[in-house]
Amino acid sequence: LQRTDPQLLAQFYYADEELNQVAAELDCLDGRKDPQRCTLLVNQFRSCQDNVLNIVNQIMDECIPHERANRDFCVKFPEEIRHDNLAGQLWFGAECLSAGSIIMNREIESMAMRPLAKDLTRSLEEVRNIIRDQALRDLNLYTEKMKESLKHFDVLFAEFELSYVSAMVPVKSPKEYYVQQEVIVLFCETVERALKLGYLTQDMIDDYEPALMFTIPRLAIV
Repeated sequence: LQRTDPQLLAQFYYADEELNQVAAELDCLDGRKDPQRCTLLVNQFRSCQDNVLNIVNQIMDECIPHERANRDFCVKFPEEIRHDNLAGQLWFGAECLSAGSIIMNREIESMAMRPLAKDLTRSLEEVRNIIRDQALRDLNLYTEKMKESLKHFDVLFAEFELSYVSAMVPVKSPKEYYVQQEVIVLFCETVERALKLGYLTQDMIDDYEPALMFTIPRLAIV
């Protein structure tokens, strides 16, 4: 096993090693004596978590591509929530909840999510141990034990993702999302019809004419 090995299991092993090293340094550090170093390490720790989860995700795409947990619910998340390091934030949140913390002063939601957070952190720890062990045995083999562990983790992570994000930010219900889609379709059909009848020109649409933005809903009603 070498750092230059291209296999995902090797990449995971060294990413996980780096995460453990940062975690160990954080455990030994007195944040009150060196707050600047503490902040730096926390940011590094979060970055390492992102990296580990990213590689786990790639491994799942490769070894259980047709058995991934359904994540259609993500389309309901606000745009600002859907970013690359969301997974790392979720992991950090799960660990905080497991340790008894209250997330963003949301006591009821935190208590409700705590059992799931504990299940998730246990599952992730198991996944990390299994992948590390397999990386030392055979970099090119995904065992059944690993696949089953990854499937279980993927389901838990998806459940926690929906619960956590829904507790932190307003997330549209399926009905609200459906109504929004209907309005979008209605406006699209209205614009298409208005163009055919000559009520609008393509230039008006391309230039985002302010008057046009007010006209479309009225045309839709008509």
